Amino acid sequence: MLNKFRAPPIDPLVGHVTRIPLNPPGIFKTILDTEQGWFRKYGKNIALIRPVYEVQLLITNPADVEKILANPNSKTARKGDAYLDLEAWLGTGLLLSWGEKWFQRRKIITPAFHFNILEQFMEVMSKQSDILVEKLKPKVGAGDIDIYLYTTLLALDVICETSMGISINAQSSPDSEYVNAVKEISAIVQRRFFSLVSRWQFLYGFTPDGRREKELLKILHGFTDSVILQRREQLLQKKPTDKATKMNFLDMLLNSTVNGKPLSNADIREEVDTFMFEGHDTTTSGIAFALYQLSQHKDIQDRLYEELADIFGDTDRMEITYKQLGDLRYLDMVVKEAQRICPSVPFIARRLTEDTIIDGVNIPKGSNVTIAIYALHNDPDNFPNPRKFDPDRFDPSQTEKRHPFAYVPFSAGARNCIGQKFALIELKLVIAKVIMHYELLPAADQKSPILQGDLILKSADGICLRLAERKRNK
Repeated sequence: MLNKFRAPPIDPLVGHVTRIPLNPPGIFKTILDTEQGWFRKYGKNIALIRPVYEVQLLITNPADVEKILANPNSKTARKGDAYLDLEAWLGTGLLLSWGEKWFQRRKIITPAFHFNILEQFMEVMSKQSDILVEKLKPKVGAGDIDIYLYTTLLALDVICETSMGISINAQSSPDSEYVNAVKEISAIVQRRFFSLVSRWQFLYGFTPDGRREKELLKILHGFTDSVILQRREQLLQKKPTDKATKMNFLDMLLNSTVNGKPLSNADIREEVDTFMFEGHDTTTSGIAFALYQLSQHKDIQDRLYEELADIFGDTDRMEITYKQLGDLRYLDMVVKEAQRICPSVPFIARRLTEDTIIDGVNIPKGSNVTIAIYALHNDPDNFPNPRKFDPDRFDPSQTEKRHPFAYVPFSAGARNCIGQKFALIELKLVIAKVIMHYELLPAADQKSPILQGDLILKSADGICLRLAERKRNK
């Protein structure tokens, strides 16, 4: 692999570990930075060597990305070995499973994202967005704020109510043990990727990160287990409904069967934990970075506000319908461009289940291939002047000009993100309500976020902006 693909020099046994600062911003800057990262130095596809000569092929060529994601045999598609570091937390639910188990789980979960249920979820998202708007009022004219701290609490409230049918009121009680545990374990998982003992769980368990991971898992699993048991008891006391539109995600799992047998609590926990993980941090990142970009570009923000005002007028309380979201064409372009320049998931990985030709080279079955989505989306060959925030790139007349796999914020193919419609609705709804109430201004210090890619794209120093009262159209 090293003879076929360019890469930095390696050291015996430890590979590239000594070439990478082992902190999240350092890892991101070294590999993915659009100005001086490895993809700019060594080409679109590079070989990364982990300890003991384990190779990870990192790719950003859209044609090669298509070969990996468009594999028609979805049952055999497997996530990369790097995802094994998530297994202690998420089990082998929809994200990590493959084969018949993945097929069964996908079949069970797909109805949870039916149009009728998404409409019901919008009620929760709208309610929590209104709470966010109220929480931001005291911050008008009060200087810089880290908008990420607010969006993470909103996203947690939304995901808990839609996935488990419970209200935890995170926006009103922000010191959430669960939020802090998710944040900390995400950083641990990324550090584990470069650990010399990561693949040996027995040895890893003695490291400081290994011991801390066990403590965090007790918090994460304990929270989910308590909700499942509570909800199962509630359902036993009532007549179960046969209308899916009346159920949340957890209710649907509790009422599902595989080969005539109900899912166990362990089965349900791994799906709920997966939904919580994928639906909380990802939307937090997506909303925060989109609002940041709008604060930096007054012309784009003004154009978006005009579109919103044309539909919703001068109302203080916007009741946005599913159809109206679909009619907000410029908002759709803004969200897509925000996901291009700062994709919530900066990379995804697959383990090849068959020999595959990549960049003209036969890559053998069993190899790990990582699609570096951030680098793919910020490649000037795919998007000229990639660091410019320009929603017009996603005008329908422009999208036909580029490779269909140059933009994959929610992955693609049969194993694409099952919750992408859910996520896009939440992003659009929250952004619309914030823009209708507040004008977003750049932070006083004007510093760009220090990007890091734990499991989700984040900023090491927060995502800061200022708020001003929105001057309504006459």
